[in-house]
Amino acid sequence: MEQKSGKLETGQVLDTLAGNRIEVMDFLGEGGQGYVYKIRFKGEEKALKWYKRLGGRDVSRLFYQNMVDNWKKGSPNEAFMWPLDVTPMTGGTFGYVMDLRPAGFYDFSQFILHKQAFPSYKHTILACLQIVQAFRLLHNKGFTYRDLNDGNFFMNPKTAQILICDVDNIAPDGTKMDILGTPRYMAPEVVAGKNPPNKYSDRHSMAVVLFMIFTLTHPLEGKRSLTPVLTPALQEKLYGSDPVFIMDPDNTVNGPDPVIHRNVLTVWPCLPGFIRDIFLRCFSADALKTPARRPAEVEWIRELIRFYSCIVPCSCGADIFLTGLTDNRCDVCGREIPVDYALDLGTSIIPAVRGARICKCQVTTADADDALTAVAQIVPMKGDPRALGFQNLSGRPLNAVTSLGQAVRVPDKAVVPLKKGIQITCYDRTIRMLGRK
Repeated sequence: MEQKSGKLETGQVLDTLAGNRIEVMDFLGEGGQGYVYKIRFKGEEKALKWYKRLGGRDVSRLFYQNMVDNWKKGSPNEAFMWPLDVTPMTGGTFGYVMDLRPAGFYDFSQFILHKQAFPSYKHTILACLQIVQAFRLLHNKGFTYRDLNDGNFFMNPKTAQILICDVDNIAPDGTKMDILGTPRYMAPEVVAGKNPPNKYSDRHSMAVVLFMIFTLTHPLEGKRSLTPVLTPALQEKLYGSDPVFIMDPDNTVNGPDPVIHRNVLTVWPCLPGFIRDIFLRCFSADALKTPARRPAEVEWIRELIRFYSCIVPCSCGADIFLTGLTDNRCDVCGREIPVDYALDLGTSIIPAVRGARICKCQVTTADADDALTAVAQIVPMKGDPRALGFQNLSGRPLNAVTSLGQAVRVPDKAVVPLKKGIQITCYDRTIRMLGRK
């Protein structure tokens, strides 16, 4: 039984709705909502979140039923630390079973505080891609996260994998819940009390997280936030009634302080124009006031993949952002990296360097499950590893036109040498090879 303190005892045994038994092994910690324990569950070590009866009140039946429903529906994506089982309501409260946080994963706050960092920009982009993909799948399943913030993420700096915890605030879009979100991450319309949380407010919160991953700076906390006391009235103005993007080119009232905000002042000019553009769209005055104007997840995926494809490592270890058919120089060691070929997708141009990939969402409408599936990649040619070719990974033959106008078929897994003027039709997009040779 639950103790008077609300906490469980080591060795205590609980039953679950699925007929499993839980043995409490150790106390791991507590938060505002509840306690977390290491448990033995089906012969394995797992975690149990046990809710507090705040103010002596029973946990809401609506909250409990939503958790049970989510557990039964199953996780929309492996990135979510989804309930594995749920206990019955006992003494006005309950708990749910989840995986323990694996070794090597750290709170997002550790990255913001410079205690952890990704070793490269490619790692940073991969982590952002996983976040966006997870929320695309969540929204496609009809769920809203509602409380996205810097305490919801675990990230592995070495692998760029992410895990999303605190899934108890997830509910079907349109469901009335008491959870509105966390200050600083809530969308302006939610802060102002105009709209309840939904997928559009999730998109604002997600953009805040992505901006902070790239710049270690909150997008709405410019010089207007530099005050001894951030009163409730000022917070409501800053995040709700009158938000202004810190890098808004048309409104500098909340611009960056040259000392306090040096991170964003250093990083922002180094981001490619298309990444700056999507952030400007997310935090424009229009998008801050009109939730439906915010970029959807698939738009983020396309731009992040494009960013990833334009980065190559220099021999000195630095990342180089390639910009089209020009010689690119490493800012660290000065080495010159020539780009002789590029792939024109119509909507964007990707340098055709070894390892570059084209994903399904870049050439056709793709389900969330396979948006990131590679349909083509740039590989070394057999017999001459210095020469590069376009490999078909689409699983189907592709139609191509040579530089001389001859129509040919490109079988699956076949490689076409890079040559200026070749056109390959991949799903709904014609890819043109550009070259300096």
